[in-house]
Amino acid sequence: MAFKPLHPKASIEEGKMTVVKTKYLNVVLTQVAGKYYAFEDSCTHDGEEIACGKLDGCVVTCPRHFAQFDIRTGEVLALPATEPLQTFPVRISGDQIEVDLEGK
Repeated sequence: MAFKPLHPKASIEEGKMTVVKTKYLNVVLTQVAGKYYAFEDSCTHDGEEIACGKLDGCVVTCPRHFAQFDIRTGEVLALPATEPLQTFPVRISGDQIEVDLEGK
């Protein structure tokens, strides 16, 4: 695993989505029930920026066609998406959120 510091944890609010731009993709960081999650800011159905949608607990809903995903696993919960959302392993190091963008 190749964890890299991505963002200060203090600025990630409970239940809010924050987009962090990296060299190759945009990553959404969020905190739910005190745990941090990271996933790609792209709906697998049509590429819409999913951070513009709604987060309800661990379920994110795409704003365009209302596909839903579990942010913990990437699992599709509602059509029209059929491919899982790309999620990334997260760990906390000091005051930084570190994300492994290379895999699960």
